[in-house]
Formats: sequence, C-alpha cells, structure tokens
Amino acid sequence: MTVAVSDLVVVIGDPHEIVYVVEKITEGKVYISGLHYRVRKIVAADEIMPATPQQVAREQKKTDAYFQNITSVRRKRNKNYLLGKILHIDGDKKYLDKCLELYKSVGIFANGITLAEEEIAEKIQKLIYDLAPDIIVVTGHDVYNQKGIKDLDNYSNSYNFIKAVRKIREIKSRTDTTIVAGACQSHFEALIANGADFASSPKRINIHTFDPAVIAIKTATTSFSKIVNLSDALRYIDKGADAFGGIETFGKMRLFL
Repeated sequence: MTVAVSDLVVVIGDPHEIVYVVEKITEGKVYISGLHYRVRKIVAADEIMPATPQQVAREQKKTDAYFQNITSVRRKRNKNYLLGKILHIDGDKKYLDKCLELYKSVGIFANGITLAEEEIAEKIQKLIYDLAPDIIVVTGHDVYNQKGIKDLDNYSNSYNFIKAVRKIREIKSRTDTTIVAGACQSHFEALIANGADFASSPKRINIHTFDPAVIAIKTATTSFSKIVNLSDALRYIDKGADAFGGIETFGKMRLFL
C-alpha cells in the first residue's frame, strides 16, 4: 500500500487493532508510533493498512473514557493542601501534551519537557536543579524484542531510562524525589533496581499514554506521611499490575499549617 507521513494505520493481523501514526518513511521502511499507546515499530509497507474510521473512533473513545475516569475522581481541592510538583520528561511530544492536559484537568502543576530518550540522562540533573520537582516521570518509547527478558540489549530504550534514573539518584534520594520510569515493554526489574520507585512493564506489555501520569498523579495527591496506594492507582490502568509496578513509596502532598 501507499502511505504518507501522518497517516493513521494498523498492523495487519494485530488482534488489538492498535492505531499508529506514520512518522517517517525511508528506504522502504515505515516508522510508526502508537496514537494512544507508547509503542513504536518499523515495518514494511505491506505489513500495514489504513486504520478504518471505526478503529480510530473506538480507540479515541477508550482514551476519552480513561481521561474522564481520572478527572472525575479528583479530590476536593482547597488552599490547605500543597500537591506534589511533577516534571514529566517524554520522548514523544504528542504523548507529553496529552499527559499535561490530564495534569491540568486534575489541578496538579507539571513541567513538561520533550527529549529523545538517549538525551535524558545528559540533561536531567540541570532540569532538576532548575525546576525542583517532587516527582519525575521519565518515559517515551521502548520495545522488547522477545529475545531474552534479562538482557538490556534486547530493549530499545530501557538502558536510556536506567541511565536517567541513575543520574537522578546521584543528586536526589528516594525520600526527596519519586521516580516513575519506563514505557511500553520496558525492563521493570532493572528500572526498580537502579532507583525508580514505580516502573513499567512487569509483563513486558504495551502501556497507554496516560499510565505513567496516573501513577504520578496518585503520588502527588497522597500525603507525605502515607504510602502511595498503588493498587488504587492501578484500578484506572487498563492492564493493571501487568503494566506498572513499584515499591513502598510515600506521597508528596503536604498540609499547610
């Protein structure tokens, strides 16, 4: 088939019918990324087909419902509470913009920065000094090639996320700053072992655009004296504990005296 940049397509034979955006076409290869899911692929033109209006509408409806589900349960806000401040660094601007809209809708202040996954580690410390976040989200795209779950070489960006997490932990302890890290199919265990508090993806599955943001929101709205109820946050994530996991972590909300 003939495709052009920005076309919406699906991969032939994909039972989930995930909708992708064509990002680039070069030397017979088509680079696509999920419209709503944090997944990126390189395919041949004959492996994809145009997404039908029904497929696009179905995925958009699901994403809209996810957004409304989160924003409808926002806790009552008043000036007695100081919520945790988020720094969200994303390898994909379209995902970042959607997450920033979600943060705004629930009344949480967030700085958003788009950086290629391989650039995050180099620039993260300056961003922390400049912006002083309570919670840092490090995400974008990742892919596991199914050739061995333990080998980081089998993941397209897990090691880049790990390097960023290590850089954060050089200057910020777990008590100071909460880290939410990873994307689709990321090496969950390695991210946690290197300093992340919450990470994807325990079952090496695709995650939705909003999934890392949901964990950050739950942390920002949980008292600093209480452990974040991860199970409660996972109720809003389609794939639940298969998509995200973590360790005992205190919240970042504080009460004005």
